[in-house]
Amino acid sequence: QKRGVLSRQESLRWLRCMGFCLSDAELGGLLARTAGDLPDYEYTQLCETLEKNVAVRGVDTKKLQHAFAVFSTDGSGSKISRDDLRAGLTGAGDAMTQDEFEELLDLCGASTEEMLDISSLVQRVEKSVAVAPS
Repeated sequence: QKRGVLSRQESLRWLRCMGFCLSDAELGGLLARTAGDLPDYEYTQLCETLEKNVAVRGVDTKKLQHAFAVFSTDGSGSKISRDDLRAGLTGAGDAMTQDEFEELLDLCGASTEEMLDISSLVQRVEKSVAVAPS
């Protein structure tokens, strides 16, 4: 908006780009504790949120691998179909939308794969959230 601030939703997306793998509610809580519960945030407030909450950044790869294995219906625990992954990520609680699911697969370079190797997918997810897009 060229005002030097980001809306709450833009701030949540920015924090995700900076490596925070948390739900909207969890990210909103980080923002509220660090900068206050506001409709807009200045860049300096977002940087302060990064600095104060560095311990919760990143991906817990063991939990992610376990979650993907739970979603898998082939019984192997090492592969997951695109449909099983979609059902797991878009069908529960603070779920992803279909567009977010497609964006995740795109970021991980897995948008055309029907069967996904879970270990490889976890590595791709970790790499894509650890590096801000250019």
